[in-house]
Amino acid sequence: MKNIVKKDEDKLFKKALELGCKLSEMQGYHIVDKSLPQPVIAKAVYLFLVQVRLLSPLPLDKTNGPNIKHRLAIWMKRNIDSAH
Repeated sequence: MKNIVKKDEDKLFKKALELGCKLSEMQGYHIVDKSLPQPVIAKAVYLFLVQVRLLSPLPLDKTNGPNIKHRLAIWMKRNIDSAH
């Protein structure tokens, strides 16, 4: 898989948050609150996707904002690629 360009990573990350939030709501988990900052929502979506086994977990020492953002962007890119 090619490396994701920073601009593309930002777009993929936003799409991953949208899709992750929709999936969590379909499962009965409401994790989106407009008052929460984006890093908190990203971590909640990441943890949800790991819990439902749609995403492999990061090592505990690498579970931080940039790594979660990158992992979600890669997950979204794989979903887009598999849909085509």
